[in-house]
Amino acid sequence: MARITLTGFRMASLNRRQFLSTAIATGIASIAGTVSSAASITPAARGAFPGSTSQPRLTGIRRVIIDTDPGNDDALALLVALDAAALQVEAITVCPGNLGPNYLQQVRNALFMVDLAGKSGKVPVHAGVSKPMLNRPYPVATFIHGKYGLGAFEAPVVRQAVDSEHAVETIRRLVVTSPGEIAVLALGGLTNIATALVRYPEIAGMLKGIVFVGGRYASPGLPPSYNVLVDPEAAHIVFTSGVPMLLVGADVIRTESILEDDDFDRIAALGTARSRFFIASNDLRRTFEKSNRGTTGSTNPDSMAVATVILPRLVSAYMPIHVQVELQGDLTRGLLVYGNNIYTGAPTPAPNVDICVDASHELFKELIFSTLNRA
Repeated sequence: MARITLTGFRMASLNRRQFLSTAIATGIASIAGTVSSAASITPAARGAFPGSTSQPRLTGIRRVIIDTDPGNDDALALLVALDAAALQVEAITVCPGNLGPNYLQQVRNALFMVDLAGKSGKVPVHAGVSKPMLNRPYPVATFIHGKYGLGAFEAPVVRQAVDSEHAVETIRRLVVTSPGEIAVLALGGLTNIATALVRYPEIAGMLKGIVFVGGRYASPGLPPSYNVLVDPEAAHIVFTSGVPMLLVGADVIRTESILEDDDFDRIAALGTARSRFFIASNDLRRTFEKSNRGTTGSTNPDSMAVATVILPRLVSAYMPIHVQVELQGDLTRGLLVYGNNIYTGAPTPAPNVDICVDASHELFKELIFSTLNRA
């Protein structure tokens, strides 16, 4: 495999500092002038929080870009997505996230997952922005992913090389050439997507939507979602862009995406290269979560997000809400905030996301078992 390097990327013809400051202060939709999230919400969903719905505004996803930071949970999600007949994966773009400064290892892991899925040479992998927009520090998640991101497994060299096109340019090209068709499965920090929106604000009105791993509805509060904490400014830009968004967060991740010891035993008994990879890459995750998070097994956030797209019937309820990103406090930076202002009585703006609040554990597990059972 050719040595992985990062291609240069400039905010050509833009005053980057001024543009980024405006985007963070006011939201990208005010710059684009083409997208209104309120206009895309039905009248019944305006004002105070409505009840849950089984039909979110973002449906019928077929063609996708997977923006990811592999990561053992991302790795399983990539296998699921690349296997799915219901999805056409146009590209994989690598964002900042789990391995922090070891960004190139995330790129290497993505290349390996394409190979393990049997799609080598068929699905391009693009390196992107390797650090958050303001380059502020965030927790590196090697404690749950391991030094090389895949637990006890170190990705070998594969034949496919990283594509020379920068991830931000890939997002723009695919969206512009197929307006209304391309959705992004955002499994990590939102830096690549936000950078694309800042540089090319017109694509906000061309994206089909974004499925993002993060947030919680039933139990808002600390800690912030990891993928938001990676780059809160990028999250703010994306959440204010007007692009239709689905969130898959803690409400279903901590319960419905869990794989327990019996599930690990069933996976190990499959005896495939994929099942062996899963056990090696996820045993650290299972051990850490059981010891430190009080779970009964390993959670699989990114795979759950992909599963909701592949099997829409897996989700029985979404909640339309208006989400804002906290960009300041030492303890609250990256927190997603929603709801009426209880002090001023100011009403909540129209929803800008639909968050998944109920999903099928059994359907999720069967999809995982089926994916890992393939040779």
